[in-house]
Amino acid sequence: MKISANYFVILLLVLSVSCSKKMLYEHVTINIYPDKNGTTASAMPEFKAESALAPYRRRFEYLLINIPSLHLPENVQEQNELFNLFPDTLAIQRLYLKKLTHDKSLTNYFQETFAAIVNAQKHQNTYSVDELMEVASKFFYCDQVMPDTSIQARICIGLNGLKEVNWEKDYTLLQAFCYEAIFNELDNDESQIWNSFVSKKKLTCEQFKKNIKSLNAYLEAVKINLFEAMKNDEILKQKLLNYYELNKSNLAFVLIN
Repeated sequence: MKISANYFVILLLVLSVSCSKKMLYEHVTINIYPDKNGTTASAMPEFKAESALAPYRRRFEYLLINIPSLHLPENVQEQNELFNLFPDTLAIQRLYLKKLTHDKSLTNYFQETFAAIVNAQKHQNTYSVDELMEVASKFFYCDQVMPDTSIQARICIGLNGLKEVNWEKDYTLLQAFCYEAIFNELDNDESQIWNSFVSKKKLTCEQFKKNIKSLNAYLEAVKINLFEAMKNDEILKQKLLNYYELNKSNLAFVLIN
């Protein structure tokens, strides 16, 4: 019997999707967070601590938080319907995981990330060092002016400047890498990235505090200029490049100068 090449392509796609779904069930858990009264709850996915892929958990966690369509603001009703199953926590966990396994974008990124780890497989994803620094800078986010005109800033997996950009190129894998590299370094007792960020934030605030016309304009000016400062930060750049060198055999992209 003659089997067409298209049949094998379809078969490989089916097996790939099946593998991605199985991987989610195997490595992801759903944590339930009841409110203070114990009457309602929220939930979020998390990579299992005992997973064999735990050394790479942060790149997967970035995908888990930022990619699923369920987490989009326009799908808040779907989220609430899920959370309203409380106190049946098992029902929430089962349905949440089911929704994640049916999220094509998430399963594709998971499969691509996983394949690079287990097979040292390189795909067609290529990024420049300039792109690396552009993406990394957006994690250093200013979001509020305090009463004393200091600026509240954070380095965050979800609340960051990446939500405000509209790049044509897909930087998802690079974003996940930057998150992992930055937060692994922040785990150090003395984080050089954090110290550099705090120092640059202070200088940027002092620069624009002299002529505040409105708090919104002040916040925006500090935010934009701090993005640029961190994009050109040599400490951040060196830490990212060092982390890339240590992990380039398990990443689904290649960095070029």
